[in-house]
Amino acid sequence: MAFSNGESVDELARHLGKSWAAIQAARNNADTQRSLIGSILHDNRLVPSDTSFVVFGSLARGEWTIGSDVDWTLLVDGQADPNHWKISHATAKCFDDANLNAPGPTAIFGNLGFSHDIVHQIGGESDTNRNTTQRILLLLESRPIGNSDVWERVVMNVLNRYLDSDISLLSRSGQLYKVPRFLLNDIVRYWRTICVDYANKHRQRQGDKWALRNAKLRLSRKLIFASGMLICFNCYLKPPPGLQNLFDIPDHLGPLLSYLRDQVLLTPLDILADAVKSFSRPETAAQIFDAYDGFLAHMNDAEFRKHLGTLKLSDANSDPHFNEIREISNRFQDGLTRLFFDDDKKLAELTRKYGIF
Repeated sequence: MAFSNGESVDELARHLGKSWAAIQAARNNADTQRSLIGSILHDNRLVPSDTSFVVFGSLARGEWTIGSDVDWTLLVDGQADPNHWKISHATAKCFDDANLNAPGPTAIFGNLGFSHDIVHQIGGESDTNRNTTQRILLLLESRPIGNSDVWERVVMNVLNRYLDSDISLLSRSGQLYKVPRFLLNDIVRYWRTICVDYANKHRQRQGDKWALRNAKLRLSRKLIFASGMLICFNCYLKPPPGLQNLFDIPDHLGPLLSYLRDQVLLTPLDILADAVKSFSRPETAAQIFDAYDGFLAHMNDAEFRKHLGTLKLSDANSDPHFNEIREISNRFQDGLTRLFFDDDKKLAELTRKYGIF
């Protein structure tokens, strides 16, 4: 099992004759931080054999900047053990002693995650926002540090659950397109949920750090959503040879499961880089990655980040820093719109059919 680490982004940069310094710096910083965390976990023996220590967020995506939180979960796939709770608290203390930023106040990260709910509670009243977030981010922006056995087992079980319950995939209806719609719908649901939750958090926290959250929603959160749609669309647009005749074989979804697992090993930026190289015009690709590079550069500027963190909503329209990040997000959005709707006919058809209705 090998995770990507910017290979597709680097290939795209060479193809376009570009250099994205902020993206490269964020990737290098993430490598350094993951190595530091791995040393802490190893030295303190904090990961039992029936668990995987999993990081999320910018650390998993390879987008680490000044002020980034360490979003983590001790993922359990086995019998309940009171020791797990003690270990999660010991882990939090070790990270605090190392001056690593703790996860945000939502309590989704920085504690235990249990495979049963993540795998089996998809949809319905028991599928809380917390559970949905853990499951979707496990697929779209997670990375184990150290022993990856539990992480890989849970990821494969989640993917298998999506495919096994997907009526449109199991149907032999002769549809022109076959994409994992159950998985795609859950990714769309997650994106809409975090957009709604953004407004709720703004109210609950009385506007605290609203501008930072707004920037992330417009850029890094939108990147995750876009990469999730592309993972699903790639099953039709860029299938390996073993998938091309998949739906002529009854009840045989193994190749699709393996293909999706390989997609999960890619970072969102690598998934996007591969897509723009295949389906967009060079100017669209450059616009998207120039904008994202600008976003990461600002997020790695301590003064800029501090300013956004303290900005009042009433001052936003006249604030040059906020207007700059908003302009970057508009360019990013415009590039994504061209990618998904304008530059490639097949991708546009898939977006209309599955991404909207």
